[in-house]
Order: sequence, then structure tokens, then C-alpha cells
Amino acid sequence: MKVIYDISVLGMGSYHPRARTGIFRVVENLAQELVKAEAINSFSSSLSISCYLDCIDYLQSNPTLGGVTLSKPDVNEVSLHVLQYLNVRANINVNNSAPWYLQGINRLANGMAYRIFAHANRYLIHKTINRDVLAANEIYHSPFYPIPEHIKNSDKLKKVITVYDLIPVLYPKYFQFQEDNLIHSILKSIDNETWVTCISHATKNDLCNYLPWLDPSKVLVTHLAASALFYRCQDQVMLKQIRTKFGIPDVPYILSLSTLEPRKNITQTIRCFVRLVEQEKINDLSLVLVGAKGWDFDSIFEEIAASPKIRDRIIVTGYVADEDLAPLYSAAMMFVYPSFYEGFGLPPLEAMQCGIPVITSNTSSLPEVVGEAGVMVDPQDADELCQAMLNIYNSAEIRKEMSLDSLEQAKKFSWKRCADETIETYKLAIPG
Repeated sequence: MKVIYDISVLGMGSYHPRARTGIFRVVENLAQELVKAEAINSFSSSLSISCYLDCIDYLQSNPTLGGVTLSKPDVNEVSLHVLQYLNVRANINVNNSAPWYLQGINRLANGMAYRIFAHANRYLIHKTINRDVLAANEIYHSPFYPIPEHIKNSDKLKKVITVYDLIPVLYPKYFQFQEDNLIHSILKSIDNETWVTCISHATKNDLCNYLPWLDPSKVLVTHLAASALFYRCQDQVMLKQIRTKFGIPDVPYILSLSTLEPRKNITQTIRCFVRLVEQEKINDLSLVLVGAKGWDFDSIFEEIAASPKIRDRIIVTGYVADEDLAPLYSAAMMFVYPSFYEGFGLPPLEAMQCGIPVITSNTSSLPEVVGEAGVMVDPQDADELCQAMLNIYNSAEIRKEMSLDSLEQAKKFSWKRCADETIETYKLAIPG
């Protein structure tokens, strides 16, 4: 098999470090396993010329993937060097200590470079992958973005695309502005000849129901896995340091990790925590909310402010870097994730790989992830969530048993398995 694997997501993550979550981890970990299996012939960046340049930076920083060739855009070397210069020029910081006229000249030069580069990006969108590379390969796999028109029109290439969820289409109330445009573009790029990998059976069912003309035999499930970044940390010094770093009191804590937005049902977690500690008169328990602000997050902080007596027991960390996540998970008494809907739900799996008890929702893909190892509740039922939290808090035996079950359940998922399932899709796309 000769496969082109698109790494535009990794280029975007190189340029925007805070984008190195979720989809970025999936694309990166799958790429690493596919490279180990010698299943990838070439990388590409079909999103834009600027993303291609960001992919170069990413690959230079990643020795595991740096050995695979990145397809150059279909422009001559001189044009490419000019584009690289314009991209660099557009991003040069103005020296505010320089004379005012030099500052003005530099800002003008930056602005002109940006406008020229932006225009070139739009004009060259159909030339992001070299024609010779397209002709020399058999499969193009986009692990996130829509399949570009110039690749869709290639008769020789088989097309594979990964679909994570249809939440913006099925439940638009959970999204703001036009975030659903991307999923619509992804769905429009799928035709009768496209092979699709879905990250859960729940997503496959949603996709086949939404596109009834799609042949289900061309839609395969490739379950995700938690990164090796997530492990059972038992280093007491590190566990203590993580508490100090984020101002977490030296008492047991409930952990929740997600983008702060309505779909994650964080206000329910806060309400149940408040109710639990007030009704049961619990004085040695905190709630730690980890995650960057999404949209409509004000209600979350309003919910915290509504309980002034225990407000200092609810710690909001904001974005947390990868290297801090394993000890943050590992030090928690339990992980609570009552999300309304997930295409897969990596955080519960990450928590289980760190060996802590998990409470999550009984909806969408989450039962596929936690299996018998976690406690599943109706995300709308506060009584059920409160009781589940209380049961785990009250029993060291339950915590120990769930911890062991979590570790066993996490073993069922691996990036090698995900890669093997993806390679099986490639083989089916090119029989014989």
C-alpha cells in the first residue's frame, strides 16, 4: 500500500500550542503507529500553504515522524521560497523601542506580507500536494479535515476520511456561531467511493443514519486510545508538587477535565458536589475543574459563585500542560464526566489509564469506553450522580476495586490496535 496521510492538524498544533489536545493527539499517535507499521508512504498538508510550512516546523521537532517525506506544494522552488519569506515577514514582531518611523515601516511591511501571503494561500489551495506524489500513491487519508476537491477528483486515489462525531449537526444547541460549518464540509466531501473510519460505534450509527445512502460496509470503527502521557503516577513528590502548583488543598478531590462549555455538563458536576458536601457535611473534599474556557462558560462561574461558603473548595485551573496531567489525574479520588454527548470521550479513558474510579454518562459512545469498569449515570439525573459520588467517597474498598478495573479496561485500547484497524480499512479499499 502507498498511503498519503494528511498532517494538517499537526501543523496547526505546532503554530497554536494550545491546540495540542483532542484531535491533535489522535492524529499524532495514529501517525506514529502507522509509521512503525510502515503503512505511510508520504505526509501531506492539504489545508493551505501556511499549514504546510507549519508542518515542516512540526516534523523538525518530532524525530519519530521526521523521517517521512512531506509532500511539497505543487509550485516551483522560487515561489515556495518567496512564500516562506512572506510567512516569516508577516509574523516578525515589531521592535517597540525602535524609532517611530521604523516601527511604522515594519508594521506596513508586515501587513503587506500578510495580505500577499493570505491571497496566495487562497489562490494555491488546489496545489497543496504535488501532482507527482498524488500519482505515485494509492490512498489519501484525511484524519480530520474535509477531502479537498482536487483530491476527490482523482480517479486513481482511494479516499479515506476519519469522522469523530456529528454533534454539531445533530445537537447544534451545544455549539456557538458557525462551528458546524466544518462538519458539514466533512460530510459533503464524502461520496459513494469514500471509505470512512469512525472512532466509535455510536459515531458510525450516527453517520449511517444521517447519510442513509452510505454503504455501512465502507464505514469501519477504529477505537481511539489514551496517550502514553497518561500513566498511574505514584511519585509522592510529584503528586505533592502538582497540588502546590495548582493550589489544591491537601484533601481528597474530585477531578473533572474538559473544555468549559455547555455540552460537558459541568454545572451539573458543580451542583452535585455542592449538594454532596452540604447534605453529608463533608469537610475534607474539593472539586478540581481542569480545562480551557470554551463558549457560554459564564454559567459555570455563576454556579460556583452561588455557593459562597464552599467556593474556595472549587479550584478552576484553566488549561493544563500535558506533562502535568498524569499526576493531576493520579492524585484524584475520582473522575467525574457527565457529558451530554461524546464521539468517543478520551478523558474518561485517560483517567482509567491513570487508575482512578470514573463516573460518566450512559449516553452516546461513553459506555463503549468505560465498559463495566466505570459507573454510568443519566447526565440529567442529579440524584444518580450525587449517589455515585457519595458511594465512591465513602468506600475505600470500592475505590480500590474500581481503580483496578479502570487499569484493566484501559488495556483494551491501544494506538497499535487503532492503527491495525486503520490499516484494515486501507486493505479493504485496495483489495488484493
